[in-house]
Amino acid sequence: MKHSITFTLVLIFSISNILSQNTLLWLKNNQGIIEDDLGAVIRWENQIEAFGDAIQSNPELGGEQLQETYPGKVNVGFSKDGAFLQLEESSTYFSDHSFTVFYVGKVGDVGTVAGLLGNFKVNDSWDNCSGLRFVRKANGDIAFQYGRPAYKHMVLNNLPENEFFYFGFSLDENGNYSYFDNSSSLLKTGKIDGQILHNMDNHVINLVHQLGGSYTYDHTEVAELKIMDDALSTADFQAVQNRLMSDYPELVKSEFTMDEVLPAERTNLVASADIILSMSQNIDATSSYPKVFINKSETVANGSWTIVDNKMTYSRNEDWPKGALVTVKIDEGLISTDGVPLDIASRSEYNFMVETEYNYGVETVVIDPMATVDFPQEGHKLPLYLVLPEQRDDKIPIHIWVHGGGWSGGTSSASAASYSPHGTYLAKNLGMATLGISYRCKGSSGNFTLAMEDIDAAYQWAIANAETYNFDLSKVFISGGSAGSPLAALAAQRYPSVIGFIGFNGVYDFVNDQGSFGQWNGYGQEDPSAEANSPIFQLRDHPPATILMHGDEDTTIPYTQSTLFADKINAEGGEARTVIYPGEVHAFFNLGKEEYEDVLFEMVNFMLEVLENEDVNSGIGHTNYNKNTDIMVYPNPVKEGGCLDFQLGLYLNANNVNVEIVNITGQRIMNENVLLDQGSGKLCLENSKSAAGTYILKVLGDSFSATQKIVVQQ
Repeated sequence: MKHSITFTLVLIFSISNILSQNTLLWLKNNQGIIEDDLGAVIRWENQIEAFGDAIQSNPELGGEQLQETYPGKVNVGFSKDGAFLQLEESSTYFSDHSFTVFYVGKVGDVGTVAGLLGNFKVNDSWDNCSGLRFVRKANGDIAFQYGRPAYKHMVLNNLPENEFFYFGFSLDENGNYSYFDNSSSLLKTGKIDGQILHNMDNHVINLVHQLGGSYTYDHTEVAELKIMDDALSTADFQAVQNRLMSDYPELVKSEFTMDEVLPAERTNLVASADIILSMSQNIDATSSYPKVFINKSETVANGSWTIVDNKMTYSRNEDWPKGALVTVKIDEGLISTDGVPLDIASRSEYNFMVETEYNYGVETVVIDPMATVDFPQEGHKLPLYLVLPEQRDDKIPIHIWVHGGGWSGGTSSASAASYSPHGTYLAKNLGMATLGISYRCKGSSGNFTLAMEDIDAAYQWAIANAETYNFDLSKVFISGGSAGSPLAALAAQRYPSVIGFIGFNGVYDFVNDQGSFGQWNGYGQEDPSAEANSPIFQLRDHPPATILMHGDEDTTIPYTQSTLFADKINAEGGEARTVIYPGEVHAFFNLGKEEYEDVLFEMVNFMLEVLENEDVNSGIGHTNYNKNTDIMVYPNPVKEGGCLDFQLGLYLNANNVNVEIVNITGQRIMNENVLLDQGSGKLCLENSKSAAGTYILKVLGDSFSATQKIVVQQ
């Protein structure tokens, strides 16, 4: 142990010494990313204080801050035509003849070339070029391009598309270079063809550059960039390589990897199906086999593995249980016939959802716009993605999904809706509709208050269109992930028909320990106060049933946000539980992630538990929505002189009721008898009695009363 500590200290000292000598620029994930009030990244602060930052004076061409698109990191993404960051004091960053670059990032899978870094310029023709740049081509080539003055193109390596990668490139004044990337621990060396022609016209270096049209990828991300003003020795170059391998272990490629897992459809494992794992090398039959578990049991499942060359096949002794979760955990002792351990840094387990007894089919409807709002931009559109079961002869429950994304995105004319990562499964297997809603984010001049208004508009849309799609308005679930979680959680407390809330790595308390995300007031989450926008302080009487899922290594929002929120709900008489995922970071619940099927399993079983509870006033379904007395009113807000529809509890059999409207001083301004049709009624306001303002609507029957706040607008 003593020797290990000594080596670590020597390595740290060595890297620190390199940095202090000749590092000119270091842009690091999680550090120094500055946004404007619309969510555009306009500055990325250089961690080396003596030199300038990466800046963009035009917010429309700025990047976007991305929360943990790479696990545990906050990156800057570029997806708008023309978007880039420009490095201040570029002429001092490196000469065109001797420098070192370390780059970590990702490019999308649509386009022809992604400009990663450089100041390359074509002077009238390709026979007259100057400067240099690093690019990633559509075929996956990482290339170095420069002018001599004729155009020179040198392929450094080919890496898989649409994946994160890192590389290092060091060039000395004689044209000798060293290169590495995450595909191998080996260094490549070589020599460029002649001298680079210095770009005399433009010393400016651009980070990325999303050119318009088809000559670029649709999306580029930068996680880290370091520029040094000279070539490094082999030892110093490898010291930084070792640091990148340690900071980004998921990217390090092994010679023995998992190539394919079958069945590929992991949310519909046929009950009688085998599971097949295919590796890049033949498997040592004496090595440690994966273990298989059912429904998160600690008991190994009853089945067996067989090996033929590079394939392992698991056969169950009996059919998988319908609707079960099957987990295959890879043992680190699984080795190839050459003795190479299987790479499990990026994924050590695979989950499957077994087919259910049901198949309701899936239908997708895009509602554009679901609503149009006039503030702050006139005619701003709010779309909606609706995923439905094809079979809906009976009334169907509703699931409302509030997307995350750091409250970023959107334009002045329209917000963006998001498909729920779970909507298709819920439609097909539970016969449940999912509304993937939109709300005004920073890019569309949104804020927390306006976002809540937009969620309310989506809820009112569901009420107004319940008959068209056969929604069951007494069975509403709301879920939200990351930035969408506090919005969804507040909505779940406001709407009486919500019987269940599902939160994924959420922030529920803006007053205490909210982590790096949610600090300050960049989205108006502290207006009118942090407490007013914190779900933990806004619980309704008898909160809806709740399940909260969170990774215990979330560096964006602490997992204690979920555990403390659940504790508060339980203390207030509700029923809440948390599922904490060891080792998982912020975005672990999304489609394609290792724990996606596990999260879906927890979500589905929670929903079934709530739905199957016949008495929603007890047990896991504890809620203050009383089917016999509570009331939903729409539209709300309503215009002066407009008409209100209201829906009483599903099981109310009264033929008529007395409806009163009372103003905030307690004065009764309307009193009408209203005939009911299956609990539904209509009341039209009188202009002379209902000026713009806030009122209380009271519905009185022989043995019940119900109230609802309404807002009247001009």
